[in-house]
Amino acid sequence: MDLPAEHTPVATPMPDPPSGDFMTVEQWETIFALLDGVIPAIAEASMFSEKAHLTLSTSEYEKLLERGTKSLLEAPSRDSVKEFLRYRPSDDEAFRLDVLNTLAITPQRKQLAKIMNLLGTHYGSLLLTGYWSPVTQQPVKNREAIIKSWSQSRLPSLRMLAKALVTTAHKAHAMSSPYFGSLSGYTDVPVNWKAGDGYDYKFIHVGSGDGVHEISTDVVIVGSGCGGGVSAKNLAEAGHKVIVVDKGYYFPPSQLPMPQSAGAKYLYDHGGVTMTDNTSAGIASGGAWGGGGTVNWSVCFRLQDFVREEWAAKGLPLFKSSEFDDCQDRVWDFIGASKSGIRHNHRNQVLLNGSSKLGWKADAVEQNTASKEHYCGQCHLGCGSAEKRGPAVAWLPAAGEAGAEFMEGFEAKRIIFASDGVTAIGVEGLWTSRDSEGQIHTPLSSRTQRTVRIKAKKVIISGGSLWTPTILQKSGVKNPNVGKYLHLHPVNFVSATFQEDVRPWEGGIITSYCDEFENLDRKGHGVKLEPSCMVPYATFAMQPWYGGQDAKLLALKYRHLNTWVALTRDRDSGRVYADPKTGEPRVDYTTSDFDRDHTLEGVQALAKICYVTGATEIRPHLGGLEPFVPDDGGERQRQHVAGKDPEFTDPKFAAWLKQLRKVDNKPPFSIFVSAHQMGSCRMSSSPSSGAVDPNGKVWGHENLYVADASVFPSASGVNPMVTVMSIADWISRGISRELK
Repeated sequence: MDLPAEHTPVATPMPDPPSGDFMTVEQWETIFALLDGVIPAIAEASMFSEKAHLTLSTSEYEKLLERGTKSLLEAPSRDSVKEFLRYRPSDDEAFRLDVLNTLAITPQRKQLAKIMNLLGTHYGSLLLTGYWSPVTQQPVKNREAIIKSWSQSRLPSLRMLAKALVTTAHKAHAMSSPYFGSLSGYTDVPVNWKAGDGYDYKFIHVGSGDGVHEISTDVVIVGSGCGGGVSAKNLAEAGHKVIVVDKGYYFPPSQLPMPQSAGAKYLYDHGGVTMTDNTSAGIASGGAWGGGGTVNWSVCFRLQDFVREEWAAKGLPLFKSSEFDDCQDRVWDFIGASKSGIRHNHRNQVLLNGSSKLGWKADAVEQNTASKEHYCGQCHLGCGSAEKRGPAVAWLPAAGEAGAEFMEGFEAKRIIFASDGVTAIGVEGLWTSRDSEGQIHTPLSSRTQRTVRIKAKKVIISGGSLWTPTILQKSGVKNPNVGKYLHLHPVNFVSATFQEDVRPWEGGIITSYCDEFENLDRKGHGVKLEPSCMVPYATFAMQPWYGGQDAKLLALKYRHLNTWVALTRDRDSGRVYADPKTGEPRVDYTTSDFDRDHTLEGVQALAKICYVTGATEIRPHLGGLEPFVPDDGGERQRQHVAGKDPEFTDPKFAAWLKQLRKVDNKPPFSIFVSAHQMGSCRMSSSPSSGAVDPNGKVWGHENLYVADASVFPSASGVNPMVTVMSIADWISRGISRELK
């Protein structure tokens, strides 16, 4: 439904497209020819060319039409479905633009160009595809066959190429296709959207000039996310002069939620996803004012007792103390964590109902919305209602009212130390203004850039678990623990379709959870089962691919689709380091066999929940595993007896689960994603085992602190927002006492 203009968010313009000159025109056409094989235009052979379409005989085409509509509660008209099937994404300029945006920031783009160049030759095509003619001259069915052969190849490089092409195509299709809206009812604007009241930030501006602009304060905080926001409020209210700086920019509720393309660009780092070095995991980390708290999903978990005990046993008694209880209580009260306003959507209710039928522990989870219902599934793209009490809505405005100052568009380059090389006395960075119209999409030539040095008595780095260690490393902090022990809470996905009208983009994203499997090793490691965000690009970018027809039909089923995650408390870790060329964070992390075994247990558990709640199709995101589709119209599911494990009551489901375990989830070919990054500057009882001391101070340095998820001694095992805020509360109150 189209809303009146006054009931839609203010548009967020996109910058000019990046240059595509890292590939030639011919190489680009080879890319798009391959993407035609991933998500093709599908039509009857008698009416369309097989060069541009995946052509089917009349009988095959009719069967496809029936498959595409029979499972839908309110199926679109046949003409609408035919139009959707004939739609060729690679002809759509919006699709091409999203592919360009994705590949332009891919570190492997030069290698990709070489492969596309090879595929453009006869001998290269024969070597890599088995066909003499170059890819662009092949019919679409051959291109589809090429992608299938690569995805099953014994050569890791070809399997990874297929994975990259599938992900790129799915994401671009979800971002650009007009059919996600016209066939499902999805819109980037929530139903009955009305902008909430945003805080009137007064950001520091500096004039143009060649010299370094200097500012003085008591405390400078680098990062405006959950750790930085809490620290700013506490220190400002204690009477200290505080400046909070962030490389990101503020977007008021009137601009939220953003369209998918704008949200990925402006609200997240690295265009929405940072890939690990071996591309085995995609990492989503907030990149706007408010950090991860601007785009997280309202979930409020306190740190579990067994994790607190584990951390205390590492020589950190804080975590078993009443002082930490007080920190959690203060945070809990200020963010208004509550269950009282929850109205579960279909996906969250399925998790509760399925867990109940299987006899597993599950419950609703508190939301940071001060008891308001907040039935919005698009906070992943920013919260227009301003009901989610994150940093930009609650903590930073409170800091501002107490006198704190703010600076957006400030990219911290280094920490400044006194002549002793030990005592931090400030930070230096590059500030980039908005243009004269207050926009940030315009070229840098229309905006002011200036080196800014902020002198301070205390420096707090709250840039998150990717940026904080990178800043410390680039500033010359030598502790070898900086950047190590990175935990990601790696997740695998399970999607399922239902006969009901799911409308998956509506309703709170995570209002329920199942923790039956959170302690699989009896040492606190296991998985939590949670729903996932369902905006199109987040839903489809990580979907497994079974061929062009399946890809088209799955998009058609969007309105009936749900997705969940098996969120793993990872025992084993990776590292963060600064890219030697760009200075940005790079991540070396591969989910270990120990941890992925737990993830796979969670995938099986989610499949069982889908089974007992009547899913018409169950789709774990594991390559090489066909979806489970009941062959009896769901009769065995309807006869399932509560309390019984369906693996032992339905032989066909049991055989499919056996195949699931055989396929496995070994990286880098399986899809792992992280929305939680922790531990890369971990708190410790000595400098030999961590980066910061029990008060958050960087070992071996004075006046330099870290207050974000990077100080976690290990993975929290729960969505980390409340724990980040609680630790930041402790650290910042200690800093305040020192200043006094």
